[in-house]
Amino acid sequence: MRRLLLGAVLLILACEGAATLPAPSQSSQRPATPVPTIDVTDMMGAFPAATFFVVTDDGVKAVALLNHATKYTIPTSGAVQVATAVAPPLTPSGGWVYIADEISEGTRLRWVDAASGAVLASWVERSRKLVATAIGHGALVVEPTTARVLALYADGDKRVVEAYDPHSLRPLGKRFESLCGDRLLAAADRVVVACLNAGEIVISDSGAKAFPVHAGLGALVAAAISVDGTTLVGRDDGTLARIAPTAVTVEKIEPFRIGRLAPDGIASPEAQSFAIGLITSDSDLGISELRGGRRYISFPAVSRGGSQALATPIGGILAQGQFAFWSTGREARHIDLQQGFAETMATFSGTLALPGGVGQ
Repeated sequence: MRRLLLGAVLLILACEGAATLPAPSQSSQRPATPVPTIDVTDMMGAFPAATFFVVTDDGVKAVALLNHATKYTIPTSGAVQVATAVAPPLTPSGGWVYIADEISEGTRLRWVDAASGAVLASWVERSRKLVATAIGHGALVVEPTTARVLALYADGDKRVVEAYDPHSLRPLGKRFESLCGDRLLAAADRVVVACLNAGEIVISDSGAKAFPVHAGLGALVAAAISVDGTTLVGRDDGTLARIAPTAVTVEKIEPFRIGRLAPDGIASPEAQSFAIGLITSDSDLGISELRGGRRYISFPAVSRGGSQALATPIGGILAQGQFAFWSTGREARHIDLQQGFAETMATFSGTLALPGGVGQ
Protein backbone atom coordinates (compact mmCIF):
# COMPACT_ATOMS: atom_id res chain seq x y z
CA MET A 1 0.00 0.00 0.00
CA ARG A 2 2.82 2.43 0.87
CA ARG A 3 4.38 1.67 -2.50
CA LEU A 4 1.17 2.51 -4.39
CA LEU A 5 0.61 5.72 -2.41
CA LEU A 6 4.20 6.79 -2.97
CA GLY A 7 3.87 6.02 -6.66
CA ALA A 8 0.72 8.12 -6.87
CA VAL A 9 2.46 11.06 -5.16
CA LEU A 10 5.44 10.77 -7.50
CA LEU A 11 3.16 10.63 -10.53
CA ILE A 12 1.40 13.82 -9.47
CA LEU A 13 4.67 15.61 -8.69
CA ALA A 14 6.11 14.59 -12.06
CA CYS A 15 3.36 16.50 -13.86
CA GLU A 16 4.59 20.06 -14.27
CA GLY A 17 1.31 21.34 -15.69
CA ALA A 18 -0.41 21.08 -19.02
CA ALA A 19 1.76 21.90 -22.01
CA THR A 20 0.52 24.02 -24.90
CA LEU A 21 1.77 22.57 -28.15
CA PRO A 22 2.78 24.41 -31.35
CA ALA A 23 0.23 25.51 -33.94
CA PRO A 24 -0.67 22.94 -36.63
CA SER A 25 1.87 22.41 -39.42
CA GLN A 26 0.99 22.30 -43.11
CA SER A 27 3.47 19.51 -43.87
CA SER A 28 2.68 15.82 -43.46
CA GLN A 29 6.02 14.52 -44.72
CA ARG A 30 8.25 15.63 -41.84
CA PRO A 31 9.89 12.93 -39.69
CA ALA A 32 8.81 12.48 -36.10
CA THR A 33 9.71 15.47 -33.95
CA PRO A 34 11.32 14.35 -30.66
CA VAL A 35 10.79 16.45 -27.54
CA PRO A 36 13.22 16.39 -24.57
CA THR A 37 11.81 14.49 -21.58
CA ILE A 38 12.53 14.13 -17.91
CA ASP A 39 13.44 10.52 -17.17
CA VAL A 40 11.04 9.31 -14.52
CA THR A 41 10.13 6.14 -16.35
CA ASP A 42 10.66 3.81 -13.43
CA MET A 43 8.80 5.77 -10.69
CA MET A 44 10.25 3.22 -8.24
CA GLY A 45 8.33 0.53 -10.13
CA ALA A 46 4.94 1.72 -8.87
CA PHE A 47 3.46 2.14 -12.37
CA PRO A 48 4.45 0.58 -15.70
CA ALA A 49 5.41 2.94 -18.49
CA ALA A 50 2.65 3.74 -20.97
CA THR A 51 2.13 6.18 -23.82
CA PHE A 52 -1.14 7.83 -24.85
CA PHE A 53 -1.24 8.48 -28.61
CA VAL A 54 -3.44 11.49 -29.33
CA VAL A 55 -4.60 12.55 -32.79
CA THR A 56 -4.22 16.33 -33.14
CA ASP A 57 -4.27 18.86 -35.97
CA ASP A 58 -0.51 18.66 -36.46
CA GLY A 59 -0.11 14.91 -36.07
CA VAL A 60 -0.21 11.99 -33.65
CA LYS A 61 1.41 13.02 -30.37
CA ALA A 62 2.94 10.43 -28.06
CA VAL A 63 2.28 11.60 -24.48
CA ALA A 64 4.03 9.72 -21.65
CA LEU A 65 1.93 8.55 -18.71
CA LEU A 66 4.56 9.05 -16.04
CA ASN A 67 5.81 12.58 -16.69
CA HIS A 68 3.22 13.75 -19.25
CA ALA A 69 5.93 14.82 -21.67
CA THR A 70 5.26 14.70 -25.41
CA LYS A 71 7.90 12.22 -26.60
CA TYR A 72 7.47 12.88 -30.33
CA THR A 73 4.94 13.85 -33.00
CA ILE A 74 4.16 11.88 -36.17
CA PRO A 75 2.91 14.31 -38.86
CA THR A 76 -0.37 13.23 -40.49
CA SER A 77 -2.95 14.44 -42.97
CA GLY A 78 -6.66 13.87 -43.41
CA ALA A 79 -8.56 11.36 -41.31
CA VAL A 80 -6.23 9.46 -38.95
CA GLN A 81 -6.38 6.05 -37.30
CA VAL A 82 -4.01 4.60 -34.68
CA ALA A 83 -3.46 0.99 -33.56
CA THR A 84 -0.97 -0.27 -30.99
CA ALA A 85 0.48 -3.69 -30.20
CA VAL A 86 2.99 -5.27 -27.86
CA ALA A 87 6.15 -6.17 -29.76
CA PRO A 88 6.98 -9.89 -30.03
CA PRO A 89 9.62 -11.28 -27.63
CA LEU A 90 13.30 -10.69 -28.46
CA THR A 91 12.56 -7.56 -30.50
CA PRO A 92 14.30 -4.33 -29.49
CA SER A 93 11.16 -2.22 -29.08
CA GLY A 94 8.72 -2.44 -26.21
CA GLY A 95 5.76 -1.91 -28.52
CA TRP A 96 4.62 -1.12 -32.02
CA VAL A 97 2.40 1.63 -33.34
CA TYR A 98 0.56 1.69 -36.66
CA ILE A 99 -0.85 4.88 -38.13
CA ALA A 100 -3.20 5.26 -41.09
CA ASP A 101 -3.93 8.63 -42.68
CA GLU A 102 -5.17 10.05 -45.97
CA ILE A 103 -2.92 11.39 -48.71
CA SER A 104 -3.72 12.28 -52.32
CA GLU A 105 -3.01 8.74 -53.56
CA GLY A 106 -5.23 7.00 -51.02
CA THR A 107 -4.75 5.55 -47.52
CA ARG A 108 -1.20 5.55 -46.15
CA LEU A 109 -0.24 2.93 -43.55
CA ARG A 110 2.90 3.38 -41.44
CA TRP A 111 4.63 1.20 -38.87
CA VAL A 112 6.20 3.34 -36.17
CA ASP A 113 8.66 2.39 -33.44
CA ALA A 114 6.89 3.20 -30.18
CA ALA A 115 10.06 4.25 -28.36
CA SER A 116 11.55 6.66 -30.88
CA GLY A 117 8.76 7.54 -33.29
CA ALA A 118 10.87 6.39 -36.25
CA VAL A 119 8.88 5.23 -39.26
CA LEU A 120 9.96 1.65 -39.99
CA ALA A 121 7.76 0.84 -42.99
CA SER A 122 5.10 2.46 -45.14
CA TRP A 123 2.49 1.35 -47.66
CA VAL A 124 -0.12 3.24 -49.68
CA GLU A 125 -3.46 1.58 -50.44
CA ARG A 126 -4.38 3.49 -53.56
CA SER A 127 -7.85 4.94 -54.13
CA ARG A 128 -9.29 3.43 -50.94
CA LYS A 129 -10.43 4.91 -47.66
CA LEU A 130 -10.90 3.41 -44.23
CA VAL A 131 -14.31 3.49 -42.60
CA ALA A 132 -14.73 6.96 -41.11
CA THR A 133 -14.97 6.52 -37.34
CA ALA A 134 -14.23 10.18 -36.46
CA ILE A 135 -12.59 9.08 -33.19
CA GLY A 136 -8.93 8.38 -34.02
CA HIS A 137 -9.30 4.61 -33.72
CA GLY A 138 -11.73 1.81 -34.52
CA ALA A 139 -10.83 1.02 -38.16
CA LEU A 140 -7.25 -0.20 -37.66
CA VAL A 141 -6.18 -3.02 -35.30
CA VAL A 142 -3.51 -5.66 -34.82
CA GLU A 143 -4.56 -9.31 -34.80
CA PRO A 144 -2.75 -10.72 -31.73
CA THR A 145 -2.39 -14.35 -32.85
CA THR A 146 -0.77 -13.48 -36.19
CA ALA A 147 0.51 -9.92 -35.53
CA ARG A 148 -1.06 -8.94 -38.86
CA VAL A 149 -2.40 -5.42 -39.21
CA LEU A 150 -6.10 -5.35 -40.05
CA ALA A 151 -7.86 -2.40 -41.67
CA LEU A 152 -11.59 -1.84 -42.19
CA TYR A 153 -12.33 -0.30 -45.60
CA ALA A 154 -15.55 1.15 -46.96
CA ASP A 155 -16.03 -0.42 -50.41
CA GLY A 156 -19.38 0.85 -51.67
CA ASP A 157 -22.12 -0.75 -49.58
CA LYS A 158 -19.73 -3.36 -48.17
CA ARG A 159 -17.12 -3.33 -45.44
CA VAL A 160 -13.90 -5.20 -46.18
CA VAL A 161 -11.27 -6.23 -43.63
CA GLU A 162 -7.85 -6.33 -45.30
CA ALA A 163 -4.72 -7.86 -43.72
CA TYR A 164 -1.13 -6.56 -43.93
CA ASP A 165 2.27 -7.90 -42.98
CA PRO A 166 3.29 -6.33 -39.63
CA HIS A 167 6.85 -5.58 -40.81
CA SER A 168 6.62 -4.60 -44.47
CA LEU A 169 2.92 -3.63 -44.49
CA ARG A 170 2.57 -5.47 -47.80
CA PRO A 171 -1.01 -6.64 -48.42
CA LEU A 172 -1.84 -10.21 -47.40
CA GLY A 173 -5.34 -10.27 -48.82
CA LYS A 174 -8.89 -9.96 -47.61
CA ARG A 175 -9.62 -11.27 -44.11
CA PHE A 176 -13.39 -11.13 -44.58
CA GLU A 177 -16.17 -8.79 -45.61
CA SER A 178 -19.46 -7.66 -44.14
CA LEU A 179 -22.59 -5.85 -45.27
CA CYS A 180 -22.18 -3.34 -42.43
CA GLY A 181 -19.51 -2.18 -40.03
CA ASP A 182 -18.48 0.84 -37.97
CA ARG A 183 -15.78 -0.49 -35.61
CA LEU A 184 -13.10 -3.17 -35.99
CA LEU A 185 -11.93 -5.19 -32.97
CA ALA A 186 -9.51 -8.09 -32.59
CA ALA A 187 -8.28 -10.22 -29.69
CA ALA A 188 -7.20 -13.82 -29.17
CA ASP A 189 -8.51 -15.77 -32.20
CA ARG A 190 -11.53 -13.51 -32.72
CA VAL A 191 -12.01 -10.60 -35.13
CA VAL A 192 -15.18 -8.53 -34.73
CA VAL A 193 -16.84 -5.86 -36.85
CA ALA A 194 -19.46 -3.93 -34.86
CA CYS A 195 -22.43 -2.51 -36.76
CA LEU A 196 -23.63 0.20 -34.39
CA ASN A 197 -26.90 1.28 -35.99
CA ALA A 198 -27.91 -2.28 -36.84
CA GLY A 199 -27.15 -3.44 -33.30
CA GLU A 200 -25.19 -6.49 -34.40
CA ILE A 201 -21.63 -7.70 -34.51
CA VAL A 202 -19.99 -9.75 -37.23
CA ILE A 203 -17.59 -12.39 -35.87
CA SER A 204 -14.79 -14.37 -37.50
CA ASP A 205 -13.01 -16.94 -35.32
CA SER A 206 -9.60 -18.32 -36.28
CA GLY A 207 -9.95 -17.11 -39.86
CA ALA A 208 -13.26 -18.89 -40.41
CA LYS A 209 -16.14 -17.44 -42.38
CA ALA A 210 -17.71 -14.45 -40.63
CA PHE A 211 -21.25 -14.60 -39.23
CA PRO A 212 -23.53 -11.97 -37.60
CA VAL A 213 -24.72 -12.02 -34.00
CA HIS A 214 -27.53 -9.72 -32.87
CA ALA A 215 -26.81 -8.09 -29.53
CA GLY A 216 -30.52 -7.69 -28.77
CA LEU A 217 -30.14 -4.08 -27.61
CA GLY A 218 -31.12 -2.07 -30.67
CA ALA A 219 -28.68 0.59 -31.84
CA LEU A 220 -25.28 0.48 -30.13
CA VAL A 221 -23.03 3.36 -29.09
CA ALA A 222 -19.93 1.47 -27.93
CA ALA A 223 -18.07 -1.82 -28.43
CA ALA A 224 -14.83 -3.26 -27.07
CA ILE A 225 -12.98 -6.56 -26.81
CA SER A 226 -10.62 -7.80 -24.10
CA VAL A 227 -7.39 -9.68 -24.77
CA ASP A 228 -9.06 -13.06 -24.21
CA GLY A 229 -11.74 -12.37 -26.83
CA THR A 230 -14.60 -11.34 -24.53
CA THR A 231 -16.72 -8.77 -26.38
CA LEU A 232 -18.82 -6.10 -24.66
CA VAL A 233 -21.22 -3.73 -26.43
CA GLY A 234 -23.67 -1.19 -25.07
CA ARG A 235 -26.53 1.10 -25.96
CA ASP A 236 -27.20 4.70 -24.95
CA ASP A 237 -28.96 3.96 -21.62
CA GLY A 238 -26.04 1.88 -20.34
CA THR A 239 -27.53 -1.56 -21.02
CA LEU A 240 -24.73 -3.92 -22.04
CA ALA A 241 -24.40 -7.21 -23.90
CA ARG A 242 -21.50 -9.58 -23.29
CA ILE A 243 -20.29 -12.37 -25.57
CA ALA A 244 -17.76 -14.74 -24.03
CA PRO A 245 -14.64 -15.91 -25.93
CA THR A 246 -15.50 -18.52 -28.62
CA ALA A 247 -19.21 -18.14 -27.71
CA VAL A 248 -22.00 -16.71 -29.88
CA THR A 249 -24.70 -16.35 -27.22
CA VAL A 250 -25.38 -12.95 -25.67
CA GLU A 251 -25.57 -12.17 -21.95
CA LYS A 252 -27.59 -9.02 -21.24
CA ILE A 253 -26.38 -6.77 -18.42
CA GLU A 254 -28.78 -4.20 -16.98
CA PRO A 255 -27.64 -0.58 -16.49
CA PHE A 256 -25.39 -0.02 -13.49
CA ARG A 257 -27.11 3.28 -12.63
CA ILE A 258 -29.01 6.13 -14.25
CA GLY A 259 -26.78 7.73 -16.83
CA ARG A 260 -25.84 7.71 -20.48
CA LEU A 261 -23.15 5.46 -21.94
CA ALA A 262 -20.50 7.70 -23.47
CA PRO A 263 -20.13 7.16 -27.23
CA ASP A 264 -17.31 4.63 -27.71
CA GLY A 265 -17.14 4.63 -23.92
CA ILE A 266 -16.11 0.99 -23.36
CA ALA A 267 -12.47 -0.13 -23.20
CA SER A 268 -10.65 -3.17 -21.86
CA PRO A 269 -7.51 -2.72 -19.73
CA GLU A 270 -6.88 -6.47 -19.32
CA ALA A 271 -8.46 -9.90 -19.82
CA GLN A 272 -12.17 -10.10 -18.90
CA SER A 273 -12.02 -6.57 -17.52
CA PHE A 274 -13.74 -3.47 -18.88
CA ALA A 275 -13.80 0.23 -18.10
CA ILE A 276 -17.17 1.81 -18.92
CA GLY A 277 -17.73 5.53 -19.18
CA LEU A 278 -21.11 6.87 -18.04
CA ILE A 279 -22.22 10.48 -18.40
CA THR A 280 -24.12 11.19 -15.18
CA SER A 281 -25.57 13.94 -13.00
CA ASP A 282 -22.62 13.66 -10.60
CA SER A 283 -20.74 16.86 -9.88
CA ASP A 284 -17.30 15.20 -9.93
CA LEU A 285 -15.42 12.58 -11.90
CA GLY A 286 -15.33 9.23 -10.09
CA ILE A 287 -15.08 5.44 -10.32
CA SER A 288 -17.25 2.62 -9.04
CA GLU A 289 -16.27 -0.52 -7.23
CA LEU A 290 -15.40 -3.49 -9.45
CA ARG A 291 -18.52 -5.42 -10.51
CA GLY A 292 -18.13 -8.63 -12.47
CA GLY A 293 -14.94 -7.38 -14.10
CA ARG A 294 -16.56 -4.01 -14.92
CA ARG A 295 -15.40 -0.67 -13.53
CA TYR A 296 -17.66 2.30 -14.24
CA ILE A 297 -16.30 5.82 -14.65
CA SER A 298 -18.75 8.63 -13.91
CA PHE A 299 -18.24 11.70 -16.11
CA PRO A 300 -20.22 14.79 -15.03
CA ALA A 301 -22.67 15.87 -17.72
CA VAL A 302 -22.29 19.52 -16.72
CA SER A 303 -19.85 21.39 -14.52
CA ARG A 304 -20.81 23.22 -11.35
CA GLY A 305 -20.95 26.44 -13.39
CA GLY A 306 -23.55 24.96 -15.74
CA SER A 307 -21.34 24.59 -18.83
CA GLN A 308 -20.14 21.39 -20.46
CA ALA A 309 -17.67 19.68 -18.17
CA LEU A 310 -14.11 19.44 -19.35
CA ALA A 311 -14.02 15.86 -18.09
CA THR A 312 -16.54 14.58 -20.66
CA PRO A 313 -14.80 12.33 -23.20
CA ILE A 314 -14.82 13.09 -26.91
CA GLY A 315 -13.87 10.13 -29.09
CA GLY A 316 -14.44 7.49 -26.45
CA ILE A 317 -12.09 6.02 -23.84
CA LEU A 318 -9.06 3.73 -23.99
CA ALA A 319 -7.56 1.62 -21.21
CA GLN A 320 -4.38 -0.22 -20.32
CA GLY A 321 -3.33 -1.70 -17.00
CA GLN A 322 -4.84 0.31 -14.16
CA PHE A 323 -5.45 3.48 -16.20
CA ALA A 324 -8.16 4.75 -18.55
CA PHE A 325 -7.41 7.52 -21.03
CA TRP A 326 -9.56 9.99 -22.93
CA SER A 327 -9.62 13.41 -24.56
CA THR A 328 -11.94 16.31 -23.84
CA GLY A 329 -11.26 17.64 -27.32
CA ARG A 330 -8.53 19.96 -26.05
CA GLU A 331 -7.02 17.99 -23.15
CA ALA A 332 -5.57 14.49 -22.83
CA ARG A 333 -6.54 13.00 -19.46
CA HIS A 334 -6.22 9.76 -17.51
CA ILE A 335 -7.73 8.24 -14.38
CA ASP A 336 -6.40 5.53 -12.07
CA LEU A 337 -9.01 2.76 -12.15
CA GLN A 338 -7.95 1.46 -8.74
CA GLN A 339 -7.45 4.66 -6.74
CA GLY A 340 -9.64 7.12 -8.66
CA PHE A 341 -7.26 10.05 -9.04
CA ALA A 342 -7.34 11.80 -12.41
CA GLU A 343 -4.99 14.21 -14.15
CA THR A 344 -4.68 16.32 -17.26
CA MET A 345 -1.70 15.01 -19.23
CA ALA A 346 -1.47 17.71 -21.89
CA THR A 347 -3.44 20.58 -23.42
CA PHE A 348 -3.48 21.01 -27.19
CA SER A 349 -3.95 23.88 -29.57
CA GLY A 350 -5.97 23.36 -32.73
CA THR A 351 -9.57 22.43 -33.35
CA LEU A 352 -9.88 18.92 -31.91
CA ALA A 353 -7.74 16.26 -30.22
CA LEU A 354 -8.94 12.64 -30.26
CA PRO A 355 -7.78 9.44 -28.54
CA GLY A 356 -5.85 7.17 -30.90
CA GLY A 357 -4.26 4.39 -28.86
CA VAL A 358 -2.34 3.39 -25.75
CA GLY A 359 0.97 1.53 -25.91
CA GLN A 360 4.35 1.20 -24.27
